[in-house]
Amino acid sequence: MTFGQKLQTLRQRAGMSQDVLAERLGVSRQAVSRWERDETMPDPDKIVVLADLFGVTTDYLLRQDGGRTAAAQPRNNGGRSGTGRRESRDFIDRMGYLAKTKGYLLGWVLVVWGALDLLVLLLMGMGVLGMLTMW
Repeated sequence: MTFGQKLQTLRQRAGMSQDVLAERLGVSRQAVSRWERDETMPDPDKIVVLADLFGVTTDYLLRQDGGRTAAAQPRNNGGRSGTGRRESRDFIDRMGYLAKTKGYLLGWVLVVWGALDLLVLLLMGMGVLGMLTMW
């Protein structure tokens, strides 16, 4: 199997779309598509991230010997339940990605919250809220 075939198989087995994988790696969907068609290869740092993400070795991803060597096989944790740890790590990775790329949204939420808080404080100071409750 080629790198692209292995990547496509691993991605589909994990139930990920090309868009989701691209977002997790910080690349375009077109880049993932080119990798899967064996038109280009990802940077070495992306290969390491892919291996960690799918629980395989970099040798497995890069070797084209049909998986005949032991090092080329997907990692197996000996039947121990590491899926909970992997799922929690995936959640943490997703939240970290969102914080890095969409962190500015949290800033806007805090600005709006502060503005509403200030408005309530001003209305209370003017006694408007007290007059409204009398009705």
